[in-house]
Amino acid sequence: MESDFKIAVIGLGIIGGSMAYALHGFRNAKIAGCDTDSETLRLAAERGAVDEVYAESEMAIQDADLVIIATYPDSIVKIVKDNAGRFKPGAVITDICGVKSRVSKEIEAVLQSGVYYVGSHPMAGKEVEGFTNAEAGLFKDCGFIITPSSASDKKSVRLIYEMAEYMGAGKIAVSTPYEHDEIIAYTSDLMHVAACGLCLDFNQNMNLAYTAGAFRDCTRIALINPKLWTELFMENPEQIVNELDRYMRSLESFRDAINNKDEKKLFSLLERVRENKLDILGRVPHKQAAERSLR
Repeated sequence: MESDFKIAVIGLGIIGGSMAYALHGFRNAKIAGCDTDSETLRLAAERGAVDEVYAESEMAIQDADLVIIATYPDSIVKIVKDNAGRFKPGAVITDICGVKSRVSKEIEAVLQSGVYYVGSHPMAGKEVEGFTNAEAGLFKDCGFIITPSSASDKKSVRLIYEMAEYMGAGKIAVSTPYEHDEIIAYTSDLMHVAACGLCLDFNQNMNLAYTAGAFRDCTRIALINPKLWTELFMENPEQIVNELDRYMRSLESFRDAINNKDEKKLFSLLERVRENKLDILGRVPHKQAAERSLR
C-alpha cells in the first residue's frame, strides 16, 4: 500500500546513509536522499538506500513530513536557515548532531510557525566514515537520545521515538539539550580524547605483536574524523574540560599510588573501579520512564 509520508535525509554519510537503509518500510514512506557528493548520490540510488536523490536540500525537503539532517554541526543550522519557509506545514525536523545546546537554540530561533524540531542522537557509528560503510543494522540495540525543544510538541516527539524504535534502538532516553551535552561530554567526548591521547604520543618501540584486545578497544576510535570532531569538541568545551579535569585527577591517583609503591592504595583504587563499573553496567534506561515523557 502506497503512503504519502515522505522522509528526507540530508547528508548520506555513514549515519545518514544507515538511517536511510534502516527506515525502509517506516510508515511505508518514500525516502529522499540529499548529498553534495555526486558519487554518494549515485551509490545511494543504485543500492536502493533511497527512492529519490537530490544535490540540493531545498529540493529534497519538498513535501517531506520528516526531515533528518545528518551533516556536520556547522552545517545543520545553516540548512534550516536556508530553507526557512520551505518546510511543509506540520513537518518534523530532527538532526543527529552529537552536541545539542547551541544547535537547538539556533534552530528554534529561525523555525517557521507550524514546523517542529526534535533533536536526536543515535549512539552508533564506526571508526570509518562515508556512505560505502552505511548499513541498516548499525542501530541494532544502540542507545538513542531524544532532546525535545521549545519547538517540539508531543506528536513530534512521539514520531522521533517511533523512528528510533523502528531503526532498532534498544535503549532510548529523553533529555534536555543541556543534560545531553553534559552527559555526552563523559560518555563520548572524553572517550575520544582519551583514545587520541593514547595515540598522540606513543611508545615508539611497540609493534602489533605486543597488542591484544585492551589496546584495540582503547584506541579503536582514534581513527578519527578530524573535521567532525574538531567541530564537536568546540561545541561543548566547558563540559569536556570538566570531564578532562575529573579524568586527570583519576590518573593522578593511579600515578601516585604506583610511583609511591602504595600497594594498599592501588588495591583500593582498583576495587573502587570494579564497583563503579558494575554500577555503570546497571544503569539501563527504563522504557516506561522514556514513554511517560511522551504523554
